[in-house]
Amino acid sequence: MKYSISIKNIMFKTGIMSLLQNAPLQNAAILRYHAVTDAENNYYSSPSIAVSPHDFEIQVKYFAQNCNVISLDTLAECILSKKKFPKKSIVMTFDDGYQDNYSAYQIMKKYKIQGTFYVAAGCLGQGETLWLFEVIFLIQQTKKLVLYLDINNENLQFPLSSKSEKMYAMRKITEIIKSNNLETRENIRKQLRIKLNDVNDLNDKAKQVMLSWKQVKEMSDNGMTIGGHTMTHINLPNADYEDAKREIYECKSLIEEKTGKPVKHFSYPNGGNYDYYNDTIMQIIKQAGYLTSTTSNNGLVNMNSRLLELSRIRITNNLSEIVYQTACEPFVKKMLRRD
Repeated sequence: MKYSISIKNIMFKTGIMSLLQNAPLQNAAILRYHAVTDAENNYYSSPSIAVSPHDFEIQVKYFAQNCNVISLDTLAECILSKKKFPKKSIVMTFDDGYQDNYSAYQIMKKYKIQGTFYVAAGCLGQGETLWLFEVIFLIQQTKKLVLYLDINNENLQFPLSSKSEKMYAMRKITEIIKSNNLETRENIRKQLRIKLNDVNDLNDKAKQVMLSWKQVKEMSDNGMTIGGHTMTHINLPNADYEDAKREIYECKSLIEEKTGKPVKHFSYPNGGNYDYYNDTIMQIIKQAGYLTSTTSNNGLVNMNSRLLELSRIRITNNLSEIVYQTACEPFVKKMLRRD
């Protein structure tokens, strides 16, 4: 059932959401952020996963004043011990490790709240270029009108003469990469660099996209949790088994080396309408020593949630939408089921 944004705004402004937040539902919300940047500065991530710094601070201020912002360690402890979550519990999480997350951390520090930052460890600092950025930036910046790619012996053509055509090409190529193994991904990246060679500043821009290890260490030393997100943002179920295992294990080891702290939390990359984790991958996660792993499945967590399959709430710029999903929607659905 769909609810209009206007209804959610009315509920938020009239205090109905606050009333429903006190309903006796034993849930906690894990919020799922990615980039925190203004649209005009966003040359590196999909607009659909970006929140502006202005709206982010509004959200953080609200959470600090109205919620219990807890750590993933606390949430996991509650689930393991079947202990009730603190009232109005939320966990703030960030995927990928974008440079703008450092600004998000500073806002959170200002309001004295904590969060978990899942990083694609092999892409931080002067590491490997994040392939998601590479696809977006090359297609956005090229002046070429058509892109031809040979993918798994299939010749594909992508018109690039308009913004909508470029958006389609970015979306489709991203889907193809996520649906294939590491070898296919690297082949596509090589073709993109060759065929869109009119874009000259890719390497310079790539150095500005991700967090540095110095920033990650500072964040870790100041109460933020650093979690794993693979080495290079690979789609794990579609990777060869050994590649998937290496990406999971090496990510953990590298973060521990750089921060000097154990890494207990993981987030499956490449969520969407296709497999991005499965039982085999969850078994590798467990064997690697992770305590929890979060998904891109939209929903709340409760005492019966599986620690390696934790749902999250997708974040938008709209605060009332977030509060509705975390506090009211479960209550409303429960009431509707009684009818």
